[in-house]
Amino acid sequence: MVKKLLIDLIFPPKCMLCNEVISVGDKCENCRKKAEKYALSQYGRQIKHSCFKNLDKCISFYQYKGIIRDGLLYAKFKSCSAFVEEFLSYTDFDFESFFKENDIDVIVSVPFHKSKLYDSEYDLPQEMARKIAKSTGLGYNKNLVIKVKKTKNQHDLSLSERKINLKGAFSVKGDVKGKNIAVVDDIISTGYSLEEVAGTLKKSGASGVVGITFAYNNG
Repeated sequence: MVKKLLIDLIFPPKCMLCNEVISVGDKCENCRKKAEKYALSQYGRQIKHSCFKNLDKCISFYQYKGIIRDGLLYAKFKSCSAFVEEFLSYTDFDFESFFKENDIDVIVSVPFHKSKLYDSEYDLPQEMARKIAKSTGLGYNKNLVIKVKKTKNQHDLSLSERKINLKGAFSVKGDVKGKNIAVVDDIISTGYSLEEVAGTLKKSGASGVVGITFAYNNG
């Protein structure tokens, strides 16, 4: 305890975005206010795409712009678990009630291909799913859905190519029959990744699939 106090005194905690000194355990109110500029309205949180055939519902919280974009990129490439936790707290969303409302049995995340383990990119959807699961007491199963096909980066492709790129990319490794599943991803744009995961789960017998994303990139 004393050691920690000394460390905090010598190296005071700073906001990971603006680098300003903050009190131990506090959030950076300046950055929180900046984030509010990009918050989606209650109505705007429900994301709808024409490609959603198997994904029953999808929610998001922020526009993928400004401080939100910077923060997610920081977390994605700096392996910053604490940063994810702070950003999730910005949402001020009752995940527990949402899961009860949709009768969710288990949480999964949009998986990376195993080759990504040797890349510099951090599995942000997995970390987000872990944090959400811990805060609600619901189980997170990182191995229930796996990526079996190495795909090209979606942002390098046209809209039509993105859909083809993900066909057959995922597989279910477990019993999902009759279960309602929440799939977590960091960012949604076209919705193809979430829809492909939802379709794979439904083919394996899942009853319902909802998506949860932190930010919406609508161009």
